[in-house]
Amino acid sequence: MPTAQALPCQAASIPTSIPPGVVRIIRLAREGTLRRGELVATRRLGVCEVVYIESVRDLTVRALVDDSVHRLSVDFGAHVRLNDA
Repeated sequence: MPTAQALPCQAASIPTSIPPGVVRIIRLAREGTLRRGELVATRRLGVCEVVYIESVRDLTVRALVDDSVHRLSVDFGAHVRLNDA
């Protein structure tokens, strides 16, 4: 399945299509692996860069629109695990 990359000019249109409370993964360097530097988006924050992965449920992200830092609590499901990579 091909992965779509969000270009900077598309970033403004992404958040409006995201339901409230949802974290959408925008770009992964490796399918199935979320790492620092990956892009995610929320309706309120817009496109964000993953800064730190605290646990399988907590991410620290930096909003690209204003460089503000936020902590997100997410539920990726029961089969998610945290690896040192």
